[in-house]
Amino acid sequence: MAIGCLANWIKNRSLHCVITGPLFLVAGVVFLLSGFGLTRFKACWVWLIVVAGVGIAFLLEWLSARRSAP
Repeated sequence: MAIGCLANWIKNRSLHCVITGPLFLVAGVVFLLSGFGLTRFKACWVWLIVVAGVGIAFLLEWLSARRSAP
């Protein structure tokens, strides 16, 4: 998902991709470290943060698009 957001940001300059790309990357690293047993995180908390971050990112893009529209 992080790579897809990076590609979309390069092509379309979407504001939400600037926020969600790193968010997905960090979540992936957290799940990877948790899978190897190096850290202990509950998956529900990671997903809650991801969903909240994606919601905030799209809300910011929506508000930004409303202001720039004629």
